[in-house]
Amino acid sequence: MTCKQCIPFTSRALPWLAPAVLMLVSLETPGEPLAPPVLEEVVVTASRVEERLLDSSASLTVLTSDELSRMMASGVADFLRDVPGLQVSDSGQAGLKRIRIRGEDSRRSAILVDSQELSDHSEVGTPLTIHPDMIGRIEVLRGSGSVLYGSKALSGVTNLMTLKGGTAPLQATVKGGYDGSTGGDSFFASVHGNLDGWSYRLAGAESDHGLRDTPDGPIENTAFENKGYYGFLEKTVGNHTLGLTWDRYESSSDIFVEESVRTTFPILDLALSTPQRDRERFALDYSWEPAAYSLDRVTVSGFTQDSLRNFLTDTATVFFQREIDTRSTLRSDGLLVQADWLPLGNHSLVSGLQYSDDAVRQARQVDTLSFTPFAITGTERIRDEASIRTLALFLQDRWSVSDRLTATVGARYYQIEGELDDTNRPGLTADSLDSDSHLIASAALSWALDTGNVVRANISEGYLYPSLMQLATGAYAGANFINPESDLTPETSINYELGWRLMGDQWTLDTALFYADSQDYIDHIFCTEADACLGANDKVYRNIGSSTAHGVELYLAWQSQDQRLRPYLNLTWMQRNNDFGTFDTWKTGIPSLAGRAGLMLEPGLAGIWSSLWADIYLRGESASQLQEPGSRGVVETTRSGWSTINAALGMNLGANVLLALEVQNLLDRRYRESTENLLAAGRNASVKLTWHIN
Repeated sequence: MTCKQCIPFTSRALPWLAPAVLMLVSLETPGEPLAPPVLEEVVVTASRVEERLLDSSASLTVLTSDELSRMMASGVADFLRDVPGLQVSDSGQAGLKRIRIRGEDSRRSAILVDSQELSDHSEVGTPLTIHPDMIGRIEVLRGSGSVLYGSKALSGVTNLMTLKGGTAPLQATVKGGYDGSTGGDSFFASVHGNLDGWSYRLAGAESDHGLRDTPDGPIENTAFENKGYYGFLEKTVGNHTLGLTWDRYESSSDIFVEESVRTTFPILDLALSTPQRDRERFALDYSWEPAAYSLDRVTVSGFTQDSLRNFLTDTATVFFQREIDTRSTLRSDGLLVQADWLPLGNHSLVSGLQYSDDAVRQARQVDTLSFTPFAITGTERIRDEASIRTLALFLQDRWSVSDRLTATVGARYYQIEGELDDTNRPGLTADSLDSDSHLIASAALSWALDTGNVVRANISEGYLYPSLMQLATGAYAGANFINPESDLTPETSINYELGWRLMGDQWTLDTALFYADSQDYIDHIFCTEADACLGANDKVYRNIGSSTAHGVELYLAWQSQDQRLRPYLNLTWMQRNNDFGTFDTWKTGIPSLAGRAGLMLEPGLAGIWSSLWADIYLRGESASQLQEPGSRGVVETTRSGWSTINAALGMNLGANVLLALEVQNLLDRRYRESTENLLAAGRNASVKLTWHIN
């Protein structure tokens, strides 16, 4: 495969970046070094090294352990509903929610656990297959993170950081919760500590959720359950640290199919389910801080991960009845070697080599009972094995031009090879898939106007290599098959941002203006005679589209001097245009406005009420319309705007017990979020009790 999108980065970036450099340099004036800002939150996702949130040139949202402990979530995606520019997508699966960043499909964002990627090659993107109680911190980067995190990070990165060890020799945490929207319950227990330099944790969690309760009543096929297991052991000797992590997630989820889909001719009924969506990971991490010369830190991180998926489809049509049982195993192996350098006093350099190997083994059994000549009665067993290997080199230099001005440039070079290792499907032969090599880059500026007051600008390229499903194995969509295409061009993007962070004693402001241009979108279209598809209504993957998006993300908060009162606003305005080749549209299913506004109260009362807190908030989005190609022309779907009133409160019952309560949709509104298939839950109350034993 030729590198069709390798337009030299400098020719695209410098016309935009050079005026910004001149503007910031001309505004720079000599002076004393700035005092430390008010907010000292340290983040790692934006640059793969520790830095203050205020100094980051990326659009970044952090959810700390204290914030997560107050939040209710049946899955990790629920923690992320109010992150600017982010939407939750369920694809009819209440227990396997995905996330979308700035309107991009879920498969165009990278999901990490402890900075290691959760690989997935399905059509609808990567589910967040980790129990929410195992998470101690979340960092979300919006905008391309491909230079540092690879192919999947075209629209952003979500880094789910697990709980680590403790501070005393023996500690424990027990947690129980009830979810009123599903009648579900959850339980979590952990033993952890730090003993003679050994940091450790052993934890388990289990959740069981029933049907989602809505103003229209319970929704069929929305029950789900999951279990999580986690182990962590780490030892530090001098300036060497070695850690071992194991985590396992087991889940099953029913899938809701809308009545209009289930009964559209020639379909009489359609039932889907995911009885197994499991994942297990073993990771080994080593770091060395030599504290000598210009080498600041060396990190070696390796992992192996197995993802098991069982997907069932039962279709009844006027022509035939068909049952499809798909079972697949995705083995993902990864290795990262990273060196952090301090070559000069005003430079910090991150360099790395990253290798990944994804291998899918998939088996389908298709049982067909035909009533007409349009299909053949019998059993078909289909077997596929395919793999993708990626080798990448990356480099990022952060240059402190002065006390106020910082410039960051980075680049990543990919070498990717794919192979259809084995197949017994008619018309396909085991062979090498098209390989690709690609170079992308990024650049950013950050200028401190004053203490706690920073403006930033960045430009970054994104790159997404086709998935194994698109290249080699294909996928069933109801009764029809989507055929793979081995000659697909990788999807690419270029992202521009201007941002401003203000963090003072009373005011906090974090806003970004963004523009993204994406090319060579991969989607599926109906086959033509030249495609030689087996079914008359089958589809095939093609590069058919492009997209542009622009918008503003805003977080604004003020707190009283006694810190007891804090009104806040989280708002995203976004417009998106999709070009399908045959037509283009601004009706892309994304609401123009979405967000949350609320009032946080911490009254500081006497006695047991001293830790009481309350949060009353409004969440909502404007109406949205979606136009996309269908079998009989353009299909349009309209979603109404909505808003809900919600309340959360909690308090410490003693030094180590936290009680949190949340009531959502107080007015019992009937609504459906723009990127979700399921009707939202009606009025419901959830509760969580956490007990820390020191």
